[in-house]
Amino acid sequence: MDLSPFPWYNYCMFNYLIWGLVAALYSPIIYQLYRNRWEMIDYTHAYFILPVSLWLIWRKRKELRQAARATAASRAAAHARTPKKAARSASWGLAALILGVLFFIFGWRWDYLFISTFSLILTGSGLVLYLYGSKTAKLLKFPILYLLLMVPPPLGILDSITLPMRYGISAVAEFILRSFHVPVVRDGLLLNVGGQEIFMGQPCSGFRSLITLISLGLAYVYICKSTRRTKAILLASIVPLALTGNLIRVLSLCLVTYHFGPEIGQGFFHDFSGILMFIVTISGLIGLEAYLNRPRVTEEER
Repeated sequence: MDLSPFPWYNYCMFNYLIWGLVAALYSPIIYQLYRNRWEMIDYTHAYFILPVSLWLIWRKRKELRQAARATAASRAAAHARTPKKAARSASWGLAALILGVLFFIFGWRWDYLFISTFSLILTGSGLVLYLYGSKTAKLLKFPILYLLLMVPPPLGILDSITLPMRYGISAVAEFILRSFHVPVVRDGLLLNVGGQEIFMGQPCSGFRSLITLISLGLAYVYICKSTRRTKAILLASIVPLALTGNLIRVLSLCLVTYHFGPEIGQGFFHDFSGILMFIVTISGLIGLEAYLNRPRVTEEER
C-alpha cells in the first residue's frame, strides 16, 4: 500500500490505527507475561523493560516527528519517480512485518510464549521501517532491540545457564572462605559453614542480578553523554561488576549466618543484601563513568 498521496493528518491517523491494532494483538501476550510468566522463571527484571523502551522512544519524540515528516514529504515528492532507496526499505520492512506476524501466529497457536514475544521485535521493526523509512528506523533501533530483554527464555536454556553459575559461585565462595580460615565444607550446592547449612539456590546464581544490571546498564550507557570509548568500557564492566557484587553478597550471607545464625542470615539480611548489592553495583557503574569523564590535567597545568 502506497501512503505517499495521503495528507499529513490522514497519514498520521492511519499510522495510529495500525499501531492500535498491533497493541491490541499483543496485549494478551503482555498481560500473560506481567501476570505470572516472568515471576515463575525468576526473570523479574523484564517488568521494567517495556516502560523503559517506551520512555526512550518518548525522549526522541522531536527527532522522530521530524524524521517522519521528512519521510512523508520525500515519498510525496518522489511519488511519480518511485525512489529505489525508499522502495527497498519499505520492502525490507514489509518482509520483517510479515515474518513477525507469522512468528506470532505460530507461537500463539502452539503456546510458545518465547516465539510470540520475540515476534514483537520483528513486527515492530518491520512496521517502523515500512511506515516511516530508514531514518526513523535508525532512531528507534536501540529501543526496539532493547525489548529482547523481555523475551522469556525457554526453561531448559535458563536452567543450563543458572546451574553452572550456582556451582561456580559455591566453589569460589568455598575457596575464599577457606583462605580466611573459616570452617566450610561444600557438597555440591550445599555449603556447611561452621555447622550452618546454606544452599545455593537459583537466586544465588547471580543471574537475576546480572541480567538486571545488564538491562539498566544498557539503557544508562545509551542515554549518557560520553565518548564511544567510555561507553565501550562501561559496557565491558557490567558483567564483572554484577558477578563481583553477587560474590560479595554470597560471602556476606555465609559470614552472617556463621556468626549470627540462620535466623538473621537467611531472613532479614538475605533480602537486604540483595538490595544493597544492587545499589553498590549501580553506584560502581556511575562512579566508573565519572572517573573516565574526569577532566584531564596536562603537564603545563601542573
